[in-house]
Amino acid sequence: MAGPMNAQVETVLRRYGRDGTRLIDILWDIQRLFGHIPDEYLPQMAAALNRSPADIAETASFYHFFHTRPSGRHRIYLSNTVIAKMNGYQAVYDTLERETGVTFGAAAGMFGLFETPCIGLSDQEPAMLIDNVVFTRLTPETVVDVIAALKAGRTAAAIANPGGLPDDQVGYVDHLVESNVHTGGPVFFSGQADHQAVLKRCLGASPEETIATIAESGLRGYGGAGFRTGLKWQLCRDAPGDDKYVICNADEGEPGTFKDRALLTRSPKDVFLGMVIAAYAIGSRHGILYLRAEYIYLRNYLERQLQELRDNGLLGTTIGGQRGFDFEIRIQMGAGAYVCGEESALIESCEGKRGTPRLKPPYPIQQGYLGRPTCVNNVETFAAATRVTEEGAEWFRRMGTTESPGARLLSIAGDCGRPGVYEIEWGITLDEVLAMADARDARAVQISGPSGECLSVQADGRRRIAYEDIGCNGAVTVFDSSRDLLDCVKDYTRFFADESCGICVPCRAGTVDLHDKVGLVMAGNAVRRDLDEVTRWGALVRATSRCGLGATAANPILTSLEKFPDIYRSRLRTQESTLLPSFDLDGALAGYSAAQSELETGGTP
Repeated sequence: MAGPMNAQVETVLRRYGRDGTRLIDILWDIQRLFGHIPDEYLPQMAAALNRSPADIAETASFYHFFHTRPSGRHRIYLSNTVIAKMNGYQAVYDTLERETGVTFGAAAGMFGLFETPCIGLSDQEPAMLIDNVVFTRLTPETVVDVIAALKAGRTAAAIANPGGLPDDQVGYVDHLVESNVHTGGPVFFSGQADHQAVLKRCLGASPEETIATIAESGLRGYGGAGFRTGLKWQLCRDAPGDDKYVICNADEGEPGTFKDRALLTRSPKDVFLGMVIAAYAIGSRHGILYLRAEYIYLRNYLERQLQELRDNGLLGTTIGGQRGFDFEIRIQMGAGAYVCGEESALIESCEGKRGTPRLKPPYPIQQGYLGRPTCVNNVETFAAATRVTEEGAEWFRRMGTTESPGARLLSIAGDCGRPGVYEIEWGITLDEVLAMADARDARAVQISGPSGECLSVQADGRRRIAYEDIGCNGAVTVFDSSRDLLDCVKDYTRFFADESCGICVPCRAGTVDLHDKVGLVMAGNAVRRDLDEVTRWGALVRATSRCGLGATAANPILTSLEKFPDIYRSRLRTQESTLLPSFDLDGALAGYSAAQSELETGGTP
């Protein structure tokens, strides 16, 4: 049955050419119009996009930042990371509820309050987003001031940016967020590169020679898996088909990671030029920067950077004066889904769908965006490719180790005196990293975020950050001796349970079961058999899940159990019950005891 027609909705649909692959953009614009995505306009959208209303509703419900019910005039998202909870999160949470008169997860009139996973600000938390504007280093006092200003009719943008700095300038971004780049160069943050000269050098070589330079440098993807960049570009170039795509994965959703945020702020043209170089190498005319929703405050600034590249002949048609070399980049906003960091889920999202990981093979380099060969690399990889093209393969290989040449960026946060972004050469030891960040009482380190591994500083301090020892996707979260590590593990397992796309049973059910097991241990209701089950279940989830989320979801438990077994064993029940393991007899009888007491005193149970 057809629903009502709305002229504003029609304007949005025309803006995107009634193209169903742009559904995520359409949903964003509809939500900005109405504060949510009204059910009554789903039939109008479905008819225009040749999709069903149920399909559109299903897609909208998949993403954290889309609301299908009224969500308040001001939508407030408080980041609920482990690091935030180490720095006054609860006091901020309580103040937000008190000052708005709304409980988290609800909306009423002026305000909607929502928790959200990491928003890429672990070096300056607690932090929140209000109406696409970010507020960092929150205290109860600053929250009181912000909410009072909103009640008085000021916008979030006016509160955060009283000087009215243009939001397409780096000064605006710097005013909202500290870059916190403590060490940079020679690869990253090395100064303003001569992008014209870099492009000229690239175009002076053949596409095959460009790929060979990247391959000879040993550059590996910085997203975590470490796949060799030159090989990926070569495979994509060799894949049949004239229509190919380059996608930059800027969905930096791993809790504790924020290096890409700094790169996009300080060196965005290095990133974009890396995409241009990749396009030349593989023969692509189309590029997409997939920008996570939490970095919305960067969008206008990045759009200006793209326009400057066009104005200087580095993007668009006849790039660098070379006839036939046409390449354009558009920014695709995400909508809040950790799983979209997986490249095939990201591609699904770019196509206007739920971010559900695809089965492989085929791989994106064979059949990616719209079924065409697609090269997906992350922000750091493209920036490094620009520098390799500028300085040469041998220059890059002189740094790092044999299997891990070059340098990389680390996002360091938690219990350290100098949180922020650090460029390091591969091969540095964990102890050296901690010394750089002034982590004097470090006990444990969660490397590569929740999906990585928990390390013991005492046992692992001399190990090296390198693919041949400790592979690292860039996140380093430090915990000192005052922290309850098991509480952090519980938080990480909750994150995976919340972020599972739900498409496969091992991940959908296994993440919840593993989280519940940690809760049993913390409550003192677990027995040895529970730990044995954690090990078996974790291995099963790791081996049988559809994508990398499920494959790594058990890591917080399994690696902390290996490195710090006492934090589990010390909380086990001392005696096995004759009932089922972990059965809480006292809890089960609590209701019965209360009812019995009421009867004995003449009350009604």
